[in-house]
Amino acid sequence: MKKLRFKNRNGILYFGVAGKFISSKMKYTNVNKNIILGKFNRGEIDDDLCIAEQKAPTIKNLLDDVLLEKSKFLKHKTMLSYRSSKTNHIIPFFKDKLVTQIKPLDIKKFQDGMVEKGLKKDSVQVARILLKELFDLAILSDTISINPVSMVRMPKIRYKKKKQQPFTLDEIDKILLEAKGQLRNFLGISFFTGIRSGELLALTWDDICFNTDTISINKTIAQGIINSPKSRASERDIEMIPKAKEFFRAQQLESGLKDSYLFLNKNNTYFSSNDNFYRNYQLVLKKLNLEKRSLHSTRHTFASIMLNNSIDTLWVSATLGHENLQVTLNVYTHYMPKKEKMKLGFLEKRYKNGTKDF
Repeated sequence: MKKLRFKNRNGILYFGVAGKFISSKMKYTNVNKNIILGKFNRGEIDDDLCIAEQKAPTIKNLLDDVLLEKSKFLKHKTMLSYRSSKTNHIIPFFKDKLVTQIKPLDIKKFQDGMVEKGLKKDSVQVARILLKELFDLAILSDTISINPVSMVRMPKIRYKKKKQQPFTLDEIDKILLEAKGQLRNFLGISFFTGIRSGELLALTWDDICFNTDTISINKTIAQGIINSPKSRASERDIEMIPKAKEFFRAQQLESGLKDSYLFLNKNNTYFSSNDNFYRNYQLVLKKLNLEKRSLHSTRHTFASIMLNNSIDTLWVSATLGHENLQVTLNVYTHYMPKKEKMKLGFLEKRYKNGTKDF
């Protein structure tokens, strides 16, 4: 068997057999020498120094491995976003290309394409995470030596954030007058608790205590799966204000079965999504000639009403299940009433006639 030899040319590793040398396009290091030697010993480099590229895995092969590993510890909803990225973005662009065929310029073109389609920053980041991890796997298997994703920056994405449009109290009254049955109670509870739709659909009557007027939020529904809440702060006990209590009591008449979910579908089980409520909610808005808005607007409406009426910000933040007060302030500060002049009476009183200390 012919012996593989190495040469250092301006810091680049060259390898050859019987006097013929070609560039590895890698730095001259012992690690890279061992990588090339391993390929040669495994028959991935023939005597003509052609690397058997057909033995390299495809993007899809390694992407499946990455997703399988992630599915062992990530929530169902998170996995949906990763699988969606694979199906809708990564595979359509890279098709059945081998990992050895992908260059940093390909990554840049892929990212630029996502930006041109108007996709949000989160979508690009998810795709980058998957691509980076699959190329890391290729490095570990000595298929490639450099991760092309690491050589390309995350693109700058500028898009105008859509301003949330909360409902007024008058609009809420019109909506709740028009809505009927479970829809009315669903919207009423949403407007006067700020609970997320998934959290509301996951509530059971065991989570409601009318004696202490508290609601225990400890789970959520996403894509038909009952999971733990969005974050640790989302798992919380909140106060049931009198107006919200009115709709909880009304819902008891609709589906107040012991140990059941608050909202039951025709099969007497929980709703797997808010689709049914969303469709009927939009019909109500259309009938009232109100602008089309997401169900999440009920949550923003609750926050805006409370803060605009000087309800304690910490109470609002805890009720919404935000990680900290800063999250609430970042989103809702513009709803808080502005004071034209701060009154500091205690200082005015002390220094009005001066003090003996000065």
